[in-house]
Amino acid sequence: MFYNLILKVKKNIWLLPSAYCLVASLLAMIVIWLDTVHGQKIETAIPPTLLISVDLAQNILGILAAALLTMIAITFSTIMVVLTTYSSQFSPRTLSDFVTNQVTMRVLGVYMGGFVYSILALLFMREDLEYEVMAGTIGVLISIVCLAFFAYFIHHVATSIQVNKLISELTRQTLKTSHERLKSKVKGQVVTITNEKPDISLENYMVEEVKSRTFGYIQLIEYNHLYKLAKKHDLVIEIIPPIGTFVTTNKVLFNLYYKGEKPSENIHKFIELGNERTILQDVDFGVQKIVEVTLRALSPGINDPNTAIDGILHIGKLLGTACKHDGSYILYSDSKRVRVFSSKITIDELLYATFYQICHYGRDDTSIMLATYEALIMIAEENDELMKKKIWEFSRYLYKSFNKEVCQELDLQYLNEKIADLREITVG
Repeated sequence: MFYNLILKVKKNIWLLPSAYCLVASLLAMIVIWLDTVHGQKIETAIPPTLLISVDLAQNILGILAAALLTMIAITFSTIMVVLTTYSSQFSPRTLSDFVTNQVTMRVLGVYMGGFVYSILALLFMREDLEYEVMAGTIGVLISIVCLAFFAYFIHHVATSIQVNKLISELTRQTLKTSHERLKSKVKGQVVTITNEKPDISLENYMVEEVKSRTFGYIQLIEYNHLYKLAKKHDLVIEIIPPIGTFVTTNKVLFNLYYKGEKPSENIHKFIELGNERTILQDVDFGVQKIVEVTLRALSPGINDPNTAIDGILHIGKLLGTACKHDGSYILYSDSKRVRVFSSKITIDELLYATFYQICHYGRDDTSIMLATYEALIMIAEENDELMKKKIWEFSRYLYKSFNKEVCQELDLQYLNEKIADLREITVG
């Protein structure tokens, strides 16, 4: 359930700040208890320089609470400005990449935690306390930590708003998802990809369709838990729609093949549906995000071809890895048979889905076509002969899509050189 936990944390952005507030509340309770109940012991155990009078502590905590509330308001305002930039300049699909970022949520959590500590400690500061207290000193230390986080947050915003940083981060996340997809996390499990639907000889099995109870995008599939369930009850589970698919109510999600009595487990808990796609298991969605940033850079309102070229080159790096896992089905097997299998998008479909819009909107820009061929060269260099042939066939579609009438003689010369390089790598 590790991925399920990550997904819930990303969906509920209040969880991490709430955790910081809870820790701050516990710290405040401990400090209040020590100051009010064990004040005499604290005076003898802690250096006098770390203890201050109740009046000074009240002033410090009051100032700290007001300052942190202001910093929280500034942080929220900054986040809204960044989200507006992400939506208008990059892509609406990239908003969650900033909002759910660990740095953003951690900074908010530290500020809110500091505010909670200051208010709670101030609430229990009584003028009739006979001893000096350490609550104000700890408040000063918290203010220094908050100031450091504020500087770090400004640096984080300044780098996050750079489109090249966003593209690189999306590439890194998608590459991680691609590598994780084929990792076996269960003992005895073998994960493979094939073009043919597995012949699993199900004549002696009964089949039941498991349908969706709601609608939305498939955000998460717990493949390992489905595999354990299938192995435990001698089942074969076929996952019909691939990850990232939009399904409607009563859409078939699984075909459950079983012998004898059907297992009583609720299989719906192993698949998560939501209002939007996520990058946790969906490699195609990561590629789509970079494509959308690239297309936005090509739009007349922004007109930033260099950013578009950078996006296309990063797409080449991504597909260079993704194309190594070509196939229509992903299988999860044990030593006896296939236990779970699911359909997946083929590389031919992925190449088309990635480049067809780029070709349409960049068909009049020679630099975009040159970058696209450079990306295809990157993909071909990392893959085998069969994939190279597919890439060469796809390049012919790109060439026909390009408007060669806008090219000057020198443009065509450079384009033909790229085509010759790709031909040399793919077909010799």
